[in-house]
Amino acid sequence: MKLTYKFNNDEKQIEINHLEYLDPKDVLIYIREGDSLYVNDGDYVYVNQLIKEGTNGIKSYATVSGTIKISKEYITINNDKTDSNLISAEARENLSGVKKEDIINSCESLGIDYENRLIVNKLKTPSKILIINAMDVEPYQFNNNYLFQDNVTDLLDTAKLLAEKFNIETHLLLNKYDDNNVDAVKRVISKYPEVNFRIINDVFPYNTNPIIANKFFKEYKKEDILFLDTFALYKIFVAIKNGLPVNERYITVNLGRADSSYVIKAKYGSNLAEIIKECIKIDPNEYDIYLNNFMRKIKCDNLESLIITDNIKGIFLFPKDENVSSKCIKCGKCVDICPVNINPLSKTLDSSCIRCGLCNFVCPANINLLSKENKEKEI
Repeated sequence: MKLTYKFNNDEKQIEINHLEYLDPKDVLIYIREGDSLYVNDGDYVYVNQLIKEGTNGIKSYATVSGTIKISKEYITINNDKTDSNLISAEARENLSGVKKEDIINSCESLGIDYENRLIVNKLKTPSKILIINAMDVEPYQFNNNYLFQDNVTDLLDTAKLLAEKFNIETHLLLNKYDDNNVDAVKRVISKYPEVNFRIINDVFPYNTNPIIANKFFKEYKKEDILFLDTFALYKIFVAIKNGLPVNERYITVNLGRADSSYVIKAKYGSNLAEIIKECIKIDPNEYDIYLNNFMRKIKCDNLESLIITDNIKGIFLFPKDENVSSKCIKCGKCVDICPVNINPLSKTLDSSCIRCGLCNFVCPANINLLSKENKEKEI
């Protein structure tokens, strides 16, 4: 897929590689303190079977069929490569006839979440506005882009359903440079008068939810806004239509440049090192690895221990010899680019810092300005 990508005033057409890794050797589920486990060591489980529930009510399901092995940190399901699916539900033909209670019950029974919070809690609390941020917020990520493109009608049907059943003003936000999805929505948006379609300039961090709320919807209080992204909306659609959880997702793997990006569809619980080795054919041990937003410099020292979850949306790999920091040269680029007008060189960051990482991105000395320890050493 080709798309126009703009970041830091750099606009160009790039080609994104699309891959799948849906048959892992095994999948893992993290065990947290207080989790309720619904399986025992040695049990055989089926795809979509409930495995555990966290203290926050978020549930985890088997994404493959196989035998359970439980350790202190993980539940491992050995993939037996079958399509067995004991846990199923009667799928609806479409979303017509769905009631407000059906939506709430579907989200509640499956423990569907957005940003580690149960969506049902927000649905039960009257909101005045629903904002669907269909953009990929983090730079050089394309997960929402692909998901929206593959499911545009289903997503719009779900947005319309939420607008009608919850009597809520609904807005869909898309990146103006995302020609494929913008054109797709323009062709059908007349069928969805309940959904307000807005195209905005997708430049990080101005596409993040807090800044969007402050810039375009500042007449609303924070508690009056229900934010969802494309993936959360898709989870709701699958829950309502099929009565099942989503067991796979997109993740972006980037090799240091926008035009070296891979969008990979993978099962929840798949090992990230395994995905990179099998799909991209490189050795991740030769790279410095950063999670989600490379500008924040959240470094991963052990990729072998990481698995696909909702919290990991992107992996950035930089050759180790290209990622060495040096002393600050006092160029001032970090101060100039700061979207909230603070001085990133300060020993203690101002409370208004949104930790976007733009200062790190422009720093020619490659200093992690979000790290107090790193700043004290290099400034």
